[in-house]
Amino acid sequence: MTKKRIDNLLKKESGIILLKKESENTFWETILENIFSIATVFYFLTRKKFDYLILTEYRVSLIIRNKLLLERVFIRIENLNYNRVKSTLELTDQNQQFSISLSKLRISYEESQLIRQKLSEFQDAKK
Repeated sequence: MTKKRIDNLLKKESGIILLKKESENTFWETILENIFSIATVFYFLTRKKFDYLILTEYRVSLIIRNKLLLERVFIRIENLNYNRVKSTLELTDQNQQFSISLSKLRISYEESQLIRQKLSEFQDAKK
């Protein structure tokens, strides 16, 4: 998913990026980076990958290494909660509960605090 598409989604549905972080290198990327350090610098600069957790009024998107891993559309999100222990985002939509695992994001303590803060701001803005 491109940066332009993410920006259009956020403008159209008035949402926020709960978390944006640089993706970790795969095993082979790390090997290449160490062996051919000068030549691969240009390769990795042009192929920079990010992980996103995006929340809008009607959808939740999880993007890992610039690829859309999960996109769930809701009619109306009534309740949001981030469970730091299980690393899940818990949502309620028309009396149905959903739990979205965020383990692929490898969320640190500081990032979990940021997610909780942005969720709080997002819910306050909806009221």
